[in-house]
Amino acid sequence: MFPLMFISSNLTEFKILFAEKLRTMLSPDELGAFILVLANSMQDKQSQESLKDDVLAMFVELNNKHNNGELKGTDDDLSVFEKIREKGIGKLSIWETIEQGEWDLLFNPMRGLRPARASSEKVETIFREFDSVKFHFNKPFLRPEILWEGEWENIQLRVLYNKFPFSPFHLIIVPEAEKKMPQYLVKQYHELIWRIVEEQSGNLPGFGVGYNSLGACASVNHLHFQSFIQKNTLPIEKSLWQHNGGRHEYPMYCVKTTSINECWAVIEKLHKDNRPYNLLYRPGCCYILPRKMQGSESVAERVRGAGWIEGCGVFNVASKNYARNLTAEFLYSDLKSLSIQN
Repeated sequence: MFPLMFISSNLTEFKILFAEKLRTMLSPDELGAFILVLANSMQDKQSQESLKDDVLAMFVELNNKHNNGELKGTDDDLSVFEKIREKGIGKLSIWETIEQGEWDLLFNPMRGLRPARASSEKVETIFREFDSVKFHFNKPFLRPEILWEGEWENIQLRVLYNKFPFSPFHLIIVPEAEKKMPQYLVKQYHELIWRIVEEQSGNLPGFGVGYNSLGACASVNHLHFQSFIQKNTLPIEKSLWQHNGGRHEYPMYCVKTTSINECWAVIEKLHKDNRPYNLLYRPGCCYILPRKMQGSESVAERVRGAGWIEGCGVFNVASKNYARNLTAEFLYSDLKSLSIQN
């Protein structure tokens, strides 16, 4: 039996589609799209080389419009573009992973330009009604940022690029977007994501999905998941940790489940307790990270905006100098400050 189609039938086709769709988004009238394309092109050498000439040509056009006072965009986009001009687009290097003990520091200059969003707010509940006035994934201006739309198990999926990616081939998966569901997981979509990750492990090796609940640094209150493709294990997946059968205690309380139903039972209990959490779906398993509520004063400042990727042991940094000052002990302590007691 062939797996159901999700974006592409194989990794080579996926990478071609990923790059070519980015190229078509470039326009002198779409500043936000330019920032998105630039940020996604910096993830590796191949992506950078594939898009470099088009990105630089568009930067020149946009810069000329800026100098003539004709550049239009949101306040956030104009601010980011100004930072790109100040830094110099040629000085924005590709991502680089720096190992620090058991943790990964991802040197990601564009991520450092991202404006603060709702992930910096103080939150008291993991459920909030959907608000069509606030940012959500049905906004008309997001249409060009859609990589793929289609059905999977008779459920309509919308897959968009992440404007400031922090994982390889980072995408946003929005199930049944038109239903306008808040960022509050229900069993149907938990099971959907579990099966997608399991089935696509053959088509897209390294495929995984992360999830932030409200109160755990979800920045958009519209039901969505974040996918990525990374063959290398994330720090949370290493065999030394107790949740993987090892001897060492992970700094955050972590539940690893290999049953779709047992996993949901844990999530359901977190919902009843109004407990925020992050998830990592990998083929045949899910890592669940209950945590302190976003905005808690007892959380270390460095991880107050941490989502699922930091919970999994990957820390995005915008400066190599900053990275040199982060020891493995500091990072362990930071994650521990997010954790709850078993």
